[in-house]
Amino acid sequence: MLILSKYLNYLPHFLKATSIAFFTNVFLYVLLKPRIGINASGLIAELTGTLILYIFLRLSRRPKLKRNLNGIILQYLISGGTISINLIALNIFDHFYRSIIIYNSFIGSLSVTHISFISKIFASICGLLWTSSMTMKFGFIFKQK
Repeated sequence: MLILSKYLNYLPHFLKATSIAFFTNVFLYVLLKPRIGINASGLIAELTGTLILYIFLRLSRRPKLKRNLNGIILQYLISGGTISINLIALNIFDHFYRSIIIYNSFIGSLSVTHISFISKIFASICGLLWTSSMTMKFGFIFKQK
């Protein structure tokens, strides 16, 4: 119960810090997916979002690892799990879209950009729980500097 309470107290700040990273992530994915596909665009978007998240958290919170390089490496290791979660969710969504959902008249009429946006939002929500909990546990002390 204490861990859940601590997580819920820290989550609002994490959501502020991650919002810019999230919108950058979604923007890059939607922009790149039609050109380079699901996996490459998901990877590029996630790596960019991770760097932005780390920079904002580093500026506003006390890191558990003092050296920037160690902190960035840790954040990218956490991001590896997030990337896996995102790519799995994106591919599952794409599979359902191609095999089931596309036959729905409303959803089938949406553009590739709209479907990319919806699928990325879904995948990012799945990855948010992993990223936020691991970042809190290993990356930063969530008391202000």
